[in-house]
Amino acid sequence: MTAFGQSGSSLPQHHGENGFINTDPDFAEAGFSEMAPWILKKLPGTFADGEKAEIAREVNDGTLIGSGKPYTATWIGHSTVLVQMEGKTFLTDPVWSSRVGPFKWAGSPRISEPGMPIEKLPPIDFILISHNHYDHLDEASIEELVDRNPNVKFFVPLRVRDWFEERGIRSVEELDWWEGASFGGLKIVCTPAQHFSGRWLGDRNQTLWCSWSVLGTKRLYFAGDSGYCSHFANIGKRFGPFDLTLIPIGAYEPRKLMRPVHMDPAEALMTHRDVRGRKLLGIHWGTFILTDEPADDPPKRMYEAAARMQLPKDDLWALKLGESREW
Repeated sequence: MTAFGQSGSSLPQHHGENGFINTDPDFAEAGFSEMAPWILKKLPGTFADGEKAEIAREVNDGTLIGSGKPYTATWIGHSTVLVQMEGKTFLTDPVWSSRVGPFKWAGSPRISEPGMPIEKLPPIDFILISHNHYDHLDEASIEELVDRNPNVKFFVPLRVRDWFEERGIRSVEELDWWEGASFGGLKIVCTPAQHFSGRWLGDRNQTLWCSWSVLGTKRLYFAGDSGYCSHFANIGKRFGPFDLTLIPIGAYEPRKLMRPVHMDPAEALMTHRDVRGRKLLGIHWGTFILTDEPADDPPKRMYEAAARMQLPKDDLWALKLGESREW
């Protein structure tokens, strides 16, 4: 394990006494008294606005993947992207399940089918996991991917490896912020994010959350799931510019509650700017109804913000499900 870009300190600031913590000076998470009424309102299933949305899709049976193009990105849905980069093929936060949550009969329903069937994927070399929330770490999808790719390697943030080992999956590299590893000519660096973790009562923030920087001849940044924060400028300074950024643009309403841990589309563009990105692929939208905005709202808001910020629209991608782009 190698540290890339770390200035060095005896005790990382994000290691708290009772779990991991967010370190941005402006971070102020919504309290239980603020969150509880919204959560209770959601329990019966008030997702009508999102379910009405039709998310555009492109038929992709896998024949366009692996066609000799060295740099491609295919949006499968939510935060799942299939990437080809310098002879390697990898996935980000792979989720193919129809629901996400601790109980499959009660989790958030999928409103749009995956952009490519899991059985049509090319061989996968490695997988990046940003944190352990159910819409980013899905047991059924992980197990099927391992069955189909016995030699696949996982890169995960601190204390997430145990989850894999409990399921007999051993090819797992666990990293802290600013630590990195090499894989087939690429450097894979675990970089900060502003979020939280937990899969059940009592395990909140016991595992780390992160973003990922994949460094080769070209460079890719996967933001994972995050609120807007000062980490991004630091990442851009150390590892940018990035040829492609995968940045969340959805799950932002109600804004007062979501702002600390979920950026909105305008903040996604600010993140892209901070990390010194060239092309942006918007993720974390149009797949699961997690918050209050309509499912098809994020791209509209992103392009409106881009016009205000005078950013070139052609460099900002809201792909169809299953759509592939060269980068």
